[in-house]
Amino acid sequence: MDSKKGARIDKIISLLVASPDGLWLREIAKKTKIPIATLHRYIESDLADVVDSLGVKDEKGRHFGLRIIRLKPKILDVVESGGIEKLRNFLEMSRKAKEA
Repeated sequence: MDSKKGARIDKIISLLVASPDGLWLREIAKKTKIPIATLHRYIESDLADVVDSLGVKDEKGRHFGLRIIRLKPKILDVVESGGIEKLRNFLEMSRKAKEA
């Protein structure tokens, strides 16, 4: 993962740790200054294993309208006990497993 993408993902995770009940997708985009399309891509691919994406989906399974993003409860526990570095290592292992 390149450093720019890693820094962006760290921003997202830090924001979600500080907001355990979750945030609207657009609110995350605004606070992190990450374009909404890029944020959506990160959530659907890089962060899919660690976040809950709550919202309404159409018949094709695509989100539309309001959407809340939050860290999964067990992931929040991991971050609180081991820090973001522990979660970063988990994400890296998960990415490598998907590529194999």
